[in-house]
Amino acid sequence: MREWLRAADLRLAAELAVIGALVVAFILIGNAVGSGFDGFDEQILLAMRNTPDDPRGPRWFENAMMHLSALGSGAVTGLVTIIAVGYLLMARKPRLAALLAACALGTVIWMNVLKRIYERARPTVVTQIDPPGGLSFPSGHSMISAALYLTLAVLVARTLPERRMQRFVVAIGATLAMLVGVTRMYLGVHYPSDVVGGWTVGVTWALACGVVARRLGTRGEVETTGAT
Repeated sequence: MREWLRAADLRLAAELAVIGALVVAFILIGNAVGSGFDGFDEQILLAMRNTPDDPRGPRWFENAMMHLSALGSGAVTGLVTIIAVGYLLMARKPRLAALLAACALGTVIWMNVLKRIYERARPTVVTQIDPPGGLSFPSGHSMISAALYLTLAVLVARTLPERRMQRFVVAIGATLAMLVGVTRMYLGVHYPSDVVGGWTVGVTWALACGVVARRLGTRGEVETTGAT
């Protein structure tokens, strides 16, 4: 029975099914955004404020949210990617390093393409804290952090022998991505649907890159980081 399951590669089928479901979910979110979803989004943003100009919580909390938001910025995620690629090169895994770099670059390309397609303006119902400019949907910080931190978490998890440690590392990656998205809403620079859309695309891209990496690793075309 186990050999038949391996031959059928049900894991690949499940991964492709999840990717397909996420793509459909993103399309539905995009359609909702284009059909006047702003009212619901604005209610959530206002719920995070005492007044449109004053976020809930003390000043130190506002500063903390700004710092956490930077975990999804181009500067931080770019630096993390460079460090990860450098580590893989030092570990003599050049093809895996190249694949990670390609996936990171692909995330940025997809982000810009999708923003141009939807051309949604930033929220105006609340005062933006540290406004970044540019287009709003999907959230680039949310998308990039989901793709990067989940991908790195899976790579690290594959080197760990215990399932509980693997789950812990993946949970940390997911938590970082979620925190970044929440901060973007709190700072008023993205609608909730921007963030959910960014998470959806980021997870989709991370899964797709993971499928490619595993398939290439099985064929010996890309080095592996371990077995799960």
